[in-house]
Amino acid sequence: MAKEFGYCSSGCTRPQFEKQVDNINRKYPNAIIIKEVYSKTMTDRTELKKLLSQLDKEDTLIVNSMERLSREPEQLFTYYKDMAEKGVKLIFINQPYMNTEVFASAYDTMTKELPESEEKSVSDGMDQLLSAQITRILEKSWEDLQEQRAHMRESFEQAKMEGKQIGRVKGKKYESRKSFMVKELIRKYNQNYGGSMNDVQTMEQIRNEMGTISRNTYYKYKKELTEEES
Repeated sequence: MAKEFGYCSSGCTRPQFEKQVDNINRKYPNAIIIKEVYSKTMTDRTELKKLLSQLDKEDTLIVNSMERLSREPEQLFTYYKDMAEKGVKLIFINQPYMNTEVFASAYDTMTKELPESEEKSVSDGMDQLLSAQITRILEKSWEDLQEQRAHMRESFEQAKMEGKQIGRVKGKKYESRKSFMVKELIRKYNQNYGGSMNDVQTMEQIRNEMGTISRNTYYKYKKELTEEES
């Protein structure tokens, strides 16, 4: 019997997977969720390797985006081809145009009336297109991540220059780096501070950029922000 698996990875030492899991469960409620920590110092994706070895024909593997499987184009291309040849459906929630079924359908359409002798040239061309697309998507994802990190660092440094208390000072209220950055994002996105998002949308955006934040923590920081600016 075909099964659906959802693979969720995080680059944090204390991973926050809620958003990835929610995205997968929303569309594939029967998916078996596999979670794994992954970072520069934790490079052996044991759970992913175990999962890939267990996948059978007609099984489905769902991930939020391509970089959750790998940030290396060559490695991701290998995964993609291996699963396609094995008959496993690979689905990217944020990049549905890269699903294995899309490329399989395009290949079938292009080779439908071609003689068998010409099918290899079409297959090679499709592989080149796939490889180029994977590389382009992973490069863009990495650029976006670096831009987000740079923005956070700039905001943090600007606050230090303005004399805002961020580090711990004995006898004074401590503001963590996380709380500072969350407040900066609230200022940027929330409609109460000139942005365009309501509270639910703001929380979702913060989760996209920083990882999980609970509803109580969000409203705690928002209340502190309001008090600071009153």
